[in-house]
Amino acid sequence: MARTRKKKPSGPETLGDRIRRFRIARGLTQAELAAQIGVLQQTITYYEVRGVSPPPALLVAIADALDVSTDILLGRKKVPERGGGAGPATSVQRQKHLKKLDELPPHDQKAVFKIIDALAERREKSRGA
Repeated sequence: MARTRKKKPSGPETLGDRIRRFRIARGLTQAELAAQIGVLQQTITYYEVRGVSPPPALLVAIADALDVSTDILLGRKKVPERGGGAGPATSVQRQKHLKKLDELPPHDQKAVFKIIDALAERREKSRGA
């Protein structure tokens, strides 16, 4: 039986919430992030779920692995807006697909882009009809 995550009462975003959000945006599992910074997966769960703050050196390692500043991770600064896009993908599955796309040879990447363009064009035509 699949485990479901209980909804937390809405309130200010915690450090654990931000770690989780940036980890997912980077397409990383807890285990992958843990391996990158040299801790156990349970440690990441502890920070994300229990709300325990990591020691300063580990906080820096987490920020580096997630490619954000410690100020952003701590909520002191907002994430800068990226021009021309909808922002980072929040789906782990989407990020994994993008990684797979990057691993394809250039001619296969072109084929995927042509398919995406054709689907987008079809959608635009159906909206205009």
